[in-house]
Amino acid sequence: MQDKIILAQSDTTAGFLSTNAKLLNIIKKRDISKKVILTTNTLLKLKNITRIPKIHKNRLRRENRATFIINGVSTRVIKDSLHSKFLESFQYLYSTSANKHKKAFDLRFAIDNSDIIVLDKRNLKEGVPSKIYKLSNKTIKRLR
Repeated sequence: MQDKIILAQSDTTAGFLSTNAKLLNIIKKRDISKKVILTTNTLLKLKNITRIPKIHKNRLRRENRATFIINGVSTRVIKDSLHSKFLESFQYLYSTSANKHKKAFDLRFAIDNSDIIVLDKRNLKEGVPSKIYKLSNKTIKRLR
């Protein structure tokens, strides 16, 4: 499973998933050092990766379809039942939308650049992107 690109429908949009963030950036043809969202299906797994400021723990628990930047790490806890069940098998996966950098979703590009395709009843489609919040020990800032 190491260094495989998985194409799946997330709670927001069709996306590439992998254990290797650099590989995702290469496929999307963007800067290799660009940060990629780390996804997991439980808050407990997220606590093993980064420290969540106490003031924001309830926000992370309640918020749906949101990405949080905590201590420089972009994270999402997936609550969508279908995608969350898929993520149960992994500690975490890096995730990005299944399109070329700054381009619209193209199903042919997504299929051609993935090793494993996961289909469910939702099929693969572009959706509304998640909200992005940057959290610090005392403040919260909405970026998108």
